[in-house]
Amino acid sequence: MKPSTKAALLSGLAFPGTGQIHLKRLRRGITIMMCVLAGIGVIAWMATVKALAILDRLQGQLNRVDMETISNLAKTSSYGASPYYNLILVFIVCCWFFSIVDAYRIGKGMEHSENKQDSGGSTPWQR
Repeated sequence: MKPSTKAALLSGLAFPGTGQIHLKRLRRGITIMMCVLAGIGVIAWMATVKALAILDRLQGQLNRVDMETISNLAKTSSYGASPYYNLILVFIVCCWFFSIVDAYRIGKGMEHSENKQDSGGSTPWQR
């Protein structure tokens, strides 16, 4: 498999930035990974805050708690969702897409430079 295809698949299917790391572009790959992980971390933090708010509401109730009560509380609290949630999701998707395209582009460049070295830089009719 060509390095460009392998790197794009790694970035697209495994995790953003793995294709760059596979192509020995460590700084770029780690930067992409950190951006995506930061976005995922913020979403996890926001979900935890919402879950704790729901638990606080449940503690205030004296009656028996069932799944329907939890579901209703989750639905009512999701209407006031943070406006940044969608922006963070778009940011993660953009980073993922950039990672795929960038890994493919870097791999193609490496293939091109390897082909030039193999042919000695001459065109086919000059050999």
